[in-house]
Amino acid sequence: MRRINAGLARPRIGSAPTTSSAESGILGATDYSAPAITFDRVNVAYGRGKSTTRALIDFNLRVSPGETVALLGPSGSGKSTALKALAGFTRPVSGSVRLAGRDITDLPPAKRGIGVVVQSYALFPHMRVSENVAFGLRSHRVPRAEIGTRVAEALEMVGMSAFGKRLPRELSGGQQQRVAIARALAIRPKVLLLDEPLAALDAQLRQSMLAELQQLRAALPDTAMLYVTHDQSEALALADRIAVMRDARLVDIDTAENLWKRPPSSFTAAFLGGANLLPCTVTRVIGTSALVSVGGTPVTAHAPRPDISPTEWESDAGALLCLRPHAITLTAPTERGALPGRVTASVWRGSTTRLTVALAALPDALLEVDVTGHDERPAGTAVGVRFPDQGAVLVPAPGQTS
Repeated sequence: MRRINAGLARPRIGSAPTTSSAESGILGATDYSAPAITFDRVNVAYGRGKSTTRALIDFNLRVSPGETVALLGPSGSGKSTALKALAGFTRPVSGSVRLAGRDITDLPPAKRGIGVVVQSYALFPHMRVSENVAFGLRSHRVPRAEIGTRVAEALEMVGMSAFGKRLPRELSGGQQQRVAIARALAIRPKVLLLDEPLAALDAQLRQSMLAELQQLRAALPDTAMLYVTHDQSEALALADRIAVMRDARLVDIDTAENLWKRPPSSFTAAFLGGANLLPCTVTRVIGTSALVSVGGTPVTAHAPRPDISPTEWESDAGALLCLRPHAITLTAPTERGALPGRVTASVWRGSTTRLTVALAALPDALLEVDVTGHDERPAGTAVGVRFPDQGAVLVPAPGQTS
């Protein structure tokens, strides 16, 4: 499969190339010092009266030029609604949406100059690849003399130059998605929206397209991207920041690394990476190092600073200990310092086996542990559990505030 060329000699799409007079009137005056995307207290609701459903609640977000932000959350969390409000497909009941400082809340979708890619490709089946890519250019009334060049440029960026004369049905799923991306890029958008773009692809093709999207980011250094997904691996691989959503609200937002290593809430810890969350009692905190008790066993953990955590860590206070499955070690049940437990279930995943362990000291808590290879320990096997010195982090218990 061809890769996106990130080292093109021509001007990069999204870098402020020369535009036609028709395009320059899409958004009007642009404030290049402002965020590329701004959501300001946006609320979206469907229905009326008692049947009203709040699909987005007090949503605030800023995305800088060249930044990729992933909206991550389960189905119904509001992430696609936020994208639709930005694209103009949904009208907020309150709040405003701005592009480069200009309020576009009431602007029709075609006037916003935004590139949109959806999971269903949305290609016209009766049009050839080049005609599909040219469709947006014609809608924006780009001069006919420019269209051929722009189509060729966009197809080259996604490695589809040799497929311009084919119909969508003559392409694989991955090729169709690349054509959809080329169509979005052809209008040279300052903002690119991707709504679950890999969801319809099989696992192997999804990994290949993920690598190509990473290259696409490098080729578009000035284009802001908003990427909607429920797949944490896509968010971690592509996003500069991740906005975690739940029940129509923004829960947490930070860099992918910070959310993974120091999740600010129990929901984010569990949703992003499937962390174990064990109840613990804080014994003492010195700087960012904490000593906690888990079922009577002392454990050292990282305690995020108050400026990046929603709570102060106080002695004898309850909290949750966040532990990633891959960081936990199984030992003999009698080993000193280990928490005794028993295996209750195991699932082989090829390179690893996911074991579920019930701890004797915490009978209501089940611990998930990843071990290398095919582990054949049957249910009921007695084991010891050791936690990593640097891999455990404190997370506020639900309802815990500063």
